[in-house]
Amino acid sequence: MNQLLLELANTRRTYRSMLNLYWLTIVLTVILEYTLYYIEAKPDSADIKEMLLLQALGLAAVTGLAELLYRYRKMQSDWLLILTGIIYATSIILINPSIGIVPAIYIFPILTSVLSFNKNRILFAFALILVCFSLLYAVNPELRQTLEPVHTIGILFLYTGVTVIALAIAGSGIELLNNLKHATEAKQDLLVQNIIMDKLSKMDALTDMYNHKTFHEYLEKLIEHNQSNPLSLQLAVLDIDNFKTINDTYGHWVGDIILMRVSHIIKETITPNDFVARYGGEEFAVIFTEKTLEESYRIVELIRQKLAATIHTELDSKAATLSIGLAEYKKGEGKEALFKGADAALYAAKRTGKNKTVVQSFAGSMELLPGVRYWV
Repeated sequence: MNQLLLELANTRRTYRSMLNLYWLTIVLTVILEYTLYYIEAKPDSADIKEMLLLQALGLAAVTGLAELLYRYRKMQSDWLLILTGIIYATSIILINPSIGIVPAIYIFPILTSVLSFNKNRILFAFALILVCFSLLYAVNPELRQTLEPVHTIGILFLYTGVTVIALAIAGSGIELLNNLKHATEAKQDLLVQNIIMDKLSKMDALTDMYNHKTFHEYLEKLIEHNQSNPLSLQLAVLDIDNFKTINDTYGHWVGDIILMRVSHIIKETITPNDFVARYGGEEFAVIFTEKTLEESYRIVELIRQKLAATIHTELDSKAATLSIGLAEYKKGEGKEALFKGADAALYAAKRTGKNKTVVQSFAGSMELLPGVRYWV
């Protein structure tokens, strides 16, 4: 039986319901048996009352054992439920041997075994019931007098018929659950594939950063959100200096190595609230949120300094450098204005010597930071 069926068969809610049913059966059994004897004009029979009390105590002890194992040992056993059901049925037949239909109560443990979705347990319940019925029939003269041969055959056919139906139900349940499992697995596989495809469509394969398209989508959402919930927002554009020369001199495979190392430095330096993307060939873009302009400047400067201090054996033990443009978003200016500002600052960094960070400044619009290069 597969894992899904095992989990269903051993569901705590189902097991709890069966135990509750057994406790209820004890009460109903005593009430019904006493009512039957009352109808037969034996309401004052002390023997019957003692027998019913002993029966109730015995059934309570058996059910109590199953309850204790379930509550304190977390033990859920289909075998125990089946045996408990057989004990219930046997006690009822012993006390009411003169009622011809009472042996039919043995179908109860057969039906209980169906909940296991296990054909072997159903067959075990059927075999044990045949043994118990045969023993009762052999040792109880009153039961033999009550059951004529045709009734005995009918009872045996009833047990067999219910068992066949139980096996069919279990088989159908197993097939249904297998189909459900396959459908669930197929749906999960499709979901995983969709997640993978969605990630691939958003990520740059070489650097494992978000791509150009995803960068613009995220920036648009941030700016839209900023209209109703203002938050600090800065954009940095980072460009590897002389990258074309690196490719032409050392080969594109070395250029790819440098791109990966730069992306690694960027990702290990920014904070979890920041968003980084590979914007173009040798360009990267970082969106900073919930930071001051000075904090964002310090982060991109740290990135630039780390790369400038990194020696690459592939570049004949030379370092690669970055030029960086940084701009702060002003409410209402739009995405294009923000990006143009950062791009203009980057151009200024390139034009004035490279390997530096330049911050876009609007004349009189902000307090200037000490030691920071500004481009107006």
